[in-house]
Amino acid sequence: MKYADVKRVGARSKSLMFATASLVLAVATTGCGSECVDAFDCRSENGAAPEGQQWSCVAEKCETRPIQQVPEEDAGTNPEPDSGTEPEPDAGTEPDAGTEPDAGTEPDAGTEPDAGTGHPCEMASHDPVFGTLQLGGGFVAAESAALPEDVLALATSPGPVYTVYAVRGSGMGVELGMFSLGIWPELQTDGTKLFDVVAPADRTGTATVFSNGYLVNDGQRLFAGYTTSAQGAPGSVAMHDLTTPSASSYLSSQGNYSAASFASGADRVVLVNGFSLGDATGGVGIYGLVTSESPFQTVRVANFPAGEAGASGFTAVADNGVAFLGYSSSVDFSNKARVVAPSVVTAAVSSGTPVDLGTQPEVVVGSDFNASSSFGNGVVVKRGGYDENWSFVSTDVSRYALSLGSAPSDVVIGERAPVLTFADQCTSVTQLSNMGADLLVAIEDKNGQRLVRIQEAQ
Repeated sequence: MKYADVKRVGARSKSLMFATASLVLAVATTGCGSECVDAFDCRSENGAAPEGQQWSCVAEKCETRPIQQVPEEDAGTNPEPDSGTEPEPDAGTEPDAGTEPDAGTEPDAGTEPDAGTGHPCEMASHDPVFGTLQLGGGFVAAESAALPEDVLALATSPGPVYTVYAVRGSGMGVELGMFSLGIWPELQTDGTKLFDVVAPADRTGTATVFSNGYLVNDGQRLFAGYTTSAQGAPGSVAMHDLTTPSASSYLSSQGNYSAASFASGADRVVLVNGFSLGDATGGVGIYGLVTSESPFQTVRVANFPAGEAGASGFTAVADNGVAFLGYSSSVDFSNKARVVAPSVVTAAVSSGTPVDLGTQPEVVVGSDFNASSSFGNGVVVKRGGYDENWSFVSTDVSRYALSLGSAPSDVVIGERAPVLTFADQCTSVTQLSNMGADLLVAIEDKNGQRLVRIQEAQ
């Protein structure tokens, strides 16, 4: 499986949260002598190729090759082939045009064709808000706002007035920052930089830095993470204190792939899906940063199912505290997730005894998925699958209601409810986040990128 842990680069690179989980291992262990993982790396590091040429990553080295012309009838279904013999995945982070348009990063043939080509995506009717996506029954659209192109992750403050925060920069490289984009929905294109995501030692080091594409707001602090290409995928979680900026700091963490904020009673915990967190170690699993204690404490919260999990995955926490804890299958590399009641998470944090996710209910998605977020008392996932070129072909964004059962440790999983359905691949969903009980969806197509607020219908 490819997570965008083949992290993409460039000022226009997309959020790395849209990749599947196992390449976090592959890229994290890439030697420092590697120039590239794919053609996107080469374009980002070296700029545009000479006219008539395109970049190719061969044996981890960047080379230029003649551009092979794609027959017009194929445009948008298999854009930018690499000489027809060695298809190059779109860095695992987000698909190329024709499967899922590359939302505002570097549009391929299927997303923004030249005028007069007559490409289906250019000719198709696009709704100003949803493009060619279809909104599911039971959901309504509220406001929308333009979104800058270099946003890698989003988070909002607690309501009812919402400040929108973002990680901005390149998916590969040290120029990553936490920004305030202002009060929703009057977002600022430039925004205010608050804190560097990458710790000073790694900003001046020789290892390649990869953004991990998440941003968490626990009500007082922002958390974002990165890893490096050094052996063992070392990295850090950046912690920016919104109240006392001078108290901002970094915490070492290997392979911190995704994260979410968990609260239960007086407990405040950031759940980190990765290999380690501070003094808490033990390999791939779920770790907790207990921010309600001073100084902060770290603990291993959950172990992935034995023999079933091959790598990290996606993490979300519903409004009612039910935790959605994901991992990559060791069999076919698809993403999976188990749900855990808040009382079980709290017990694991306080006792230091990790939960065995193999004993917890599984959310049966019915396909692979490459993004997740909380949505009220439930979670959403972006479903689909990877094609032969490692492009993710999205089918829908669907919600699963999560509720507590008769016992405090039981979780009831609702039926799948489609929120957005892909009629084609002319419009893409580049990010999922939440704003209070509502869903924030970053949408990209020929009309640009915008952030849309979706609510459950009353």
